[in-house]
Amino acid sequence: MKDSKYLSLLGRLDKLQRLFFIALFSVLAIGAYAQSKTVSGTVLDKTGESVIGASVVVKGTTNGTITDFDGKFTLQNVPGNGTIQVSFVGYKTVDIPVKGQSTLKVTLEEDTETLDEVVVVGYGVQKKSDVTGAMTSVGAEQLTARPVNNTFEALQGKAAGVDITTNERPGSVGEIRIRDNRSLSASNTPLYVVDGVPLMSESAIETLNPRDIESIDVLKDASATAIYGSRGANGVILVTTKQGKSGKFSLDYAGTLTVSNLVDKSPSMNAADFVQFRRWAAYNSNPDVYAHPNSPTKENDILLFDSPLDGQTSRDNVLKGWASGSWDPSKVSNTDWTDFVTQTSLSHEHTLSASGGTEKMNAYGSFGYLSNKGTQKGQWYDRYTAKLSVNVTPTKWFSMTGSVNVSWSEQDYGMSTLGGRSGSVPDAIYGAAKSIYNMAVPYDSEGNIIINPGGESAIYTIMDEWNRSTQQSQTMRALGNFSATLDCYVM
Repeated sequence: MKDSKYLSLLGRLDKLQRLFFIALFSVLAIGAYAQSKTVSGTVLDKTGESVIGASVVVKGTTNGTITDFDGKFTLQNVPGNGTIQVSFVGYKTVDIPVKGQSTLKVTLEEDTETLDEVVVVGYGVQKKSDVTGAMTSVGAEQLTARPVNNTFEALQGKAAGVDITTNERPGSVGEIRIRDNRSLSASNTPLYVVDGVPLMSESAIETLNPRDIESIDVLKDASATAIYGSRGANGVILVTTKQGKSGKFSLDYAGTLTVSNLVDKSPSMNAADFVQFRRWAAYNSNPDVYAHPNSPTKENDILLFDSPLDGQTSRDNVLKGWASGSWDPSKVSNTDWTDFVTQTSLSHEHTLSASGGTEKMNAYGSFGYLSNKGTQKGQWYDRYTAKLSVNVTPTKWFSMTGSVNVSWSEQDYGMSTLGGRSGSVPDAIYGAAKSIYNMAVPYDSEGNIIINPGGESAIYTIMDEWNRSTQQSQTMRALGNFSATLDCYVM
């Protein structure tokens, strides 16, 4: 009987222990639940605009969420003494203790240092340090640091890995290569995008006034050009033009005057040197017929420079060296043909621009004029440009932008080569002048122009050619874009 009572007592004690532990765990659970709560709030920037997609997490945990289109968030199971951490790309991270708070209003400040270290690449974002060699950005201050006629010249020498050649002809752009040629037979021209609009022709970049450009970004490799597909295989040049700025109305004028001359780094042989060169060429080809150049004869020169094509004017010029009976090269007339076709180039450009507006609407407009007289006679270029851009943001959820660039240009190509018989024809009057020997003379004794100076059938005179043969063109181009953004949030 005693054993039975003992066992019954033990059973009662076991039940009491179970009830005690159950009650204890319930109290702890209720206490823990009472220490966790739901926190909601709004994330804004310093201007009061909603920050969409900001990260909101309980610090030290994986419990988190992101803000919606209105910058709002709701976070559950937040410890009563916990800390919420709010972060977003380009802004400083904020830590907020939630003790005694259930509704928060968070204002993020821009982190300029972090912002400079982040770039958009294709469809994503990467650290600038990872793509420094893949892109180059040139701002307006650098682009207008020196007088230029087009965007190519403004970019020249400003971007590593970008090779730019300048065309000496006014109104013509040179060539640009990003990290050298990438194809042997296909085009190596990069894609040009102006304010988000791809250009169909590289020559269209000439229509832009460099003073209307805010910045130029050069994308060099696949990661940077991914969004443009195969069109960006040779790199992409992104041109961003100036937009209106809110604030007081401003009216600005900028202009330059440039004087330039053509410098010949490889001058042609003078008349005396060329005569000696021809003597050596003839002697080496047939020493039995032609005298040794160190012992020239008048008879040898008559035979060597005889040509009816120029009326024997070149031969007679050489024979001046024999006027005293012995050879005197100083008496041979030397004609530098490039002197006839070059001139001092005078270029001037003027731009009048205006900007102003409010936070809800601003505009930028400009008018520009460029006059470029070439260093070669017969070449000139005039360009008129106009730009207008308007940005409208009537509400927080709707914005609209529009921009148009218009240009009208007139160009004189100079001496025309459209009738050239082969690809070896000089593409400018300066090249044609360089092909004429300096011992040839431009006029005969009666003052008539010699058609084939030097007596060569393939060489023609360039005298007054800038008036006789011209190639003129007129071009009008318009680049425009329009966009509207509507922010909608559906619950």
